Amino acid sequence: MKEIAVEKCPYCGGEELKECRVESYGGVYLSGGGMRGAALYALICRDCGRVESFYCKDPEKLYPKKERRK
Repeated sequence: MKEIAVEKCPYCGGEELKECRVESYGGVYLSGGGMRGAALYALICRDCGRVESFYCKDPEKLYPKKERRK
């Protein structure tokens, strides 16, 4: 996975963005993909609390093993 290159909050200019795991059924599932899922993460600004982005660290887990990229 590519490294996320966010240095400043686009809303307040804060320079401390923290990676947080989304909990309580906050996983990501492909439509029609059954129960395969992956954890969802967010970048949150410490100063204003805005969520900069949501992302999945390992999107290949969403696909059946035979369809995954190596």
